[in-house]
Amino acid sequence: MRNQKVPNSLIVFIILLLSSTTGYGQFKAKMVFNTMDKERLFTVYSADAGYRYEFDEDGQKGVVIVEKDSRQLIILMPQQKMAIKSPSESPMSMGSDPLKSFEHYKESGILKEVGKETINGVECTKSELYNKENPTQKMFTIWTSDKYKFPMKMINHIDGSEGSGMELRDVEPWTPDANSFSIPVGYQVMDMPGMMPGKQKK
Repeated sequence: MRNQKVPNSLIVFIILLLSSTTGYGQFKAKMVFNTMDKERLFTVYSADAGYRYEFDEDGQKGVVIVEKDSRQLIILMPQQKMAIKSPSESPMSMGSDPLKSFEHYKESGILKEVGKETINGVECTKSELYNKENPTQKMFTIWTSDKYKFPMKMINHIDGSEGSGMELRDVEPWTPDANSFSIPVGYQVMDMPGMMPGKQKK
């Protein structure tokens, strides 16, 4: 019994199980983000520690970083070597990150699961967010990946412009490094004040 060999099939199963567990929720994808009648193209990177967007608009490169369970958002400006920290509920944060906008309204809304749908090859749970004060007003429709625990598509019904929202395409595996969700060394850091009195840093 002491020298009994472990079957090769069991070894393969264990390896597959470990690899699927350690890589759960990690991916990169293209994001099309429509807001205020303007289309923006992001590359989104997601992992257990958080997520980040990278973009290049009119020659200005930028990175948006959101750490897991953080109440703030970090905007990196690589060309200026500058980092801006902004409260998650601020207009800057919600305008830069469609998820923060959804989370802001979710806190005071009613989320209803309505079924399962596949978005660009990824199976999702479809949900609708309604205004708690006016239950007939639909504010968001969102499709969240069951595998990645991240929205694959979102429609913002209260933005005031048709087609407002975001959609992910070309999802593929990605592995973060130690600096994926941190401010690079040498960057000047600026703190934006909060929306409520008493939140400003002195």
